Amino acid sequence: MRKIFISAVETSGDLHAARLVAAIQGQARAKIKFSGFGGEALRETGMKILADLTSRSTVGLLEPLRHLPAYFRALGRLKKYLRQEKIDLFLCVDGQGFNLLAAKYAKRLGIPVVYYISPQEWLWGTQNAGKKVTEVCDLIISIFPEEHAFYKKLGGRSVYNGHPLSEIVARQKINPKIFRRKHKLVADRPLVALFPGSRGQELANLLPMFKKIVRLAHGREQFVLAAASQYCLKTLRRKAQDVPIVYGENYALLSAADIVLSSTGTITLEAALLGAPIIAVYKFPPVSYWLINKLLARKIPKYKALPNMLAKKEIMPERIQNFTAAGLYALLARTLYNKKKTQRIKNEFRKLRKRLSAKDVLKKNAAAVLALLKTKS
Repeated sequence: MRKIFISAVETSGDLHAARLVAAIQGQARAKIKFSGFGGEALRETGMKILADLTSRSTVGLLEPLRHLPAYFRALGRLKKYLRQEKIDLFLCVDGQGFNLLAAKYAKRLGIPVVYYISPQEWLWGTQNAGKKVTEVCDLIISIFPEEHAFYKKLGGRSVYNGHPLSEIVARQKINPKIFRRKHKLVADRPLVALFPGSRGQELANLLPMFKKIVRLAHGREQFVLAAASQYCLKTLRRKAQDVPIVYGENYALLSAADIVLSSTGTITLEAALLGAPIIAVYKFPPVSYWLINKLLARKIPKYKALPNMLAKKEIMPERIQNFTAAGLYALLARTLYNKKKTQRIKNEFRKLRKRLSAKDVLKKNAAAVLALLKTKS
């Protein structure tokens, strides 16, 4: 029996990893034992979860510091497990800060390393930083054509089969009217979907702002909050009792919404692939934001939302740090009630979907993992 260790330390990475595991399980001729770090989605595949770090995921320079003891404990446990269990392949998903350290250790043990959703050096990094990634990885499974080209140019072994979310979204058969009826939403009132993020810091920084926006609407629009995980669901139920909350229905909510307000992150790309007009926002604690601009000014990309990054222009509104609830609600209203503007956003999203779409993405990605596993046997 072959053994694959997976390290997914963020909620979005956990979901991507779970889908890839399911595809691998569907193709593997012999039984494969999966173990490692993950969350709810990977646990549902039957993987043995050694630690769940998804609720500790952060963005910034200061925010990760309070989680360092937990990360170091997890890294120590990972090293011991890799030495004892004779792992055949190490697969890390996103989570650059933790996963690159873990991948380097696996590499030193002679374990083949696959990186799925690689460090975004191709977006805002340097070639030297990119080379450090290629030196660790036996295979990079790229999810963007630019990512693939960047790592190939640096001599890395990369495959690109399309973006996996394009395939997931294409399978969706959603009736927005059914979603509205199910959740007792008014048929003729605009619906605003609120996605405050999956990280604890995002909920702390954005949820109060989102609640103010709901109050500012005075019933002109109706709002639904989306919980990214069980952890988020508990937090939202405790802190946002007056707003309807859904869990496990992201795509149905995106499809039913007239407009979406979300944190920056994977959800912006999912909305784009579904053709849902969206406004992305993000807010750091003031000290952290000041430090980021002082120390990393050259590395900070002009745009923060993935669709804008990929288009290299603002095809959807985004606001970072310096915004108020009143200003955000005004932007939301200007976008929502301007049909020409929302149609322009949808047209740009259609171009992006065409660019990233492909058939059998997960099946091909799984085949690439199995092929490497076979060559290293």
